[in-house]
Amino acid sequence: MEKTAIPLPTLRAIARRMRRSGLSRLELGGKDWSVRLTFAPLPPAPPPAPEVIPSSSTHAVTATMPGTLLLRHPLSQQDFVQPGQQVQPEEVLALVQVGPLYLPVISATAGRVENVTADGGSPVEYNQEIMIIHQDNPALPRL
Repeated sequence: MEKTAIPLPTLRAIARRMRRSGLSRLELGGKDWSVRLTFAPLPPAPPPAPEVIPSSSTHAVTATMPGTLLLRHPLSQQDFVQPGQQVQPEEVLALVQVGPLYLPVISATAGRVENVTADGGSPVEYNQEIMIIHQDNPALPRL
């Protein structure tokens, strides 16, 4: 039986993502192999500054998890939303595929899709901007 090794550049990429996400330990294994990556815990992050809501009436929609961005359902030929389309709160705008899971990206506000800033099928990181929504009523609180 032939053993296959995980390439070193792949391990380095996994380690960088672990570090950015704050994970301190990860174990991978197969039938005849195992890899354990461990980092010293990061110092606690300073408390976040209070959110300042800009006076503009746009809202950035961001990725909920690191994964692959899907702008349409895998079994559909049509994107969830197009630039210029009106959306409502709680409407599905995209999916983030994490392994076999599909996590919805949900609209937090009513408005018009101004711009889709990420390509479908591309890898995205946590909190990476996916699209911009021009809000119908910017006086409403943002979630």
